[in-house]
Amino acid sequence: MEEGVNPVPVPGVRFGERRLVVEEGVRLRLYEWIPENGGGADPIFFVAGWISLVTGWAPLLEKLIQTRPVYYLETREKESAHISAELMRPERFSVSRLAEDLVEVSNQLELESDRTVLFGSSMGSNAILEALKGDRLTAKASFLVGPNAEFHFPWWGRPLVHLPPWVYSAAKPFVLWYLRNFRVNVREDPEQMARYVRTIRAADPERIMLSARAVIDYEAMPGLGTISSPVAVAYAANDTLHGEEEVQKIVSAIPRGVAVRCPSNTYMHTAEVVADLDRFLAASTGTTE
Repeated sequence: MEEGVNPVPVPGVRFGERRLVVEEGVRLRLYEWIPENGGGADPIFFVAGWISLVTGWAPLLEKLIQTRPVYYLETREKESAHISAELMRPERFSVSRLAEDLVEVSNQLELESDRTVLFGSSMGSNAILEALKGDRLTAKASFLVGPNAEFHFPWWGRPLVHLPPWVYSAAKPFVLWYLRNFRVNVREDPEQMARYVRTIRAADPERIMLSARAVIDYEAMPGLGTISSPVAVAYAANDTLHGEEEVQKIVSAIPRGVAVRCPSNTYMHTAEVVADLDRFLAASTGTTE
């Protein structure tokens, strides 16, 4: 493990940072935390959502890394990824390409499929689902927060993603206004909106545009029936961005899928959700940690 700035320091937990080559011209950042007295708990392969920041997951990570090895991958649309200029094309940011990255990283880390638990959020959850199809990536179980059956773009969004990247910078205030007024339940879960503000302001404009073009017609449903391992899909009833109806649609298509109802989107970023994870693992795999 290389030394780096630890975004989630916890006493008794070793930290490292790596840059992994997932294809020629692309290197992704991986954070890893290893508890010195972990007690043999199953490792977590953590894949966060679109343009999300690791600091937004700090409360949950602080709990997880006390007892489990955690490998946190920053996907290629994030600013930390090193990508050759010739690969800056929409197809290199598709969900299927992200899924290939996960398979490659899992192989490089030599993660044991009968022990590893996958944890994902939003587009990270979709990348995990895509990788699980047909058992391209195998795992003991997966706990996914808010995957999308498809990516919804408002009528004005389709032409917007085909404009030059500088337009995204100019449009950030409008995007935040749209989310605040039409897509996020600000009154019941203000922290969810606060996270979107932080991530959207920090996002790289060119990569946002390219990844948006890549997923504009993406559908998750084909192939979900080929996933053989247990999958939990966590959702919040008050989360209008990742609706309950869409979650139930995904769960019903996965042979060993279950829905986990949570109080709010913010709750799913806190230490409290670890109890939901443990209950799911106990029920689906017969293990507790």
